[in-house]
Amino acid sequence: MFDFEEANEAIKKNEVMSIEAGGITVGQAAQLLGKKLDLAPLISRASNYLIEDEASASQALSMSLQARKIRKQLDETRLSIIRPHLDFQKAINKIVKEYEAKLEEIENNLKSKLDDYLQKSASTNNSSFIARSREMFVEDGKLSKVKKWTWELEDEVAVPREYLALDAKKIDDAVKQGVRNIPGIKIFEKEEISMRIKN
Repeated sequence: MFDFEEANEAIKKNEVMSIEAGGITVGQAAQLLGKKLDLAPLISRASNYLIEDEASASQALSMSLQARKIRKQLDETRLSIIRPHLDFQKAINKIVKEYEAKLEEIENNLKSKLDDYLQKSASTNNSSFIARSREMFVEDGKLSKVKKWTWELEDEVAVPREYLALDAKKIDDAVKQGVRNIPGIKIFEKEEISMRIKN
């Protein structure tokens, strides 16, 4: 049987979830990347580079694609360094999420039962809690009855414009699927440069 007292003490002593991830540190990763990548010459050459003819344009395209290749390799290196940590983090998050869901279920269930009890007590004038301070204290904390303003949607069409937000992803998807007319939105073609790296 689960011992709530023992679990509560463990939480207080910060003994729950003492996780240690081994491997490379951020400082070591920075040193490793710094040794492998000296970008200073490429940055200097690219920032001062002038395109004056077809040959210099070809050279600029080549440098640009080299920068992209390096960026891709850098991202692959980054992923190889952090992948074990991400997998570890994902696994721990999954475990903790399951515990949190159970604990939230316990909390909400007992909160609902307390609310039922307090409503019954108030209707029979049987509760000193309701009649006096509207608060209940225990060693772990307190319960109080409070009023707060909240909302729920009744009529979406009637909501003033200032409370609405565009769904950029939905618009992007619609444009990709061929939609060319959305009231209030300008849809147009824009010419951009596209570069592909030869493998």
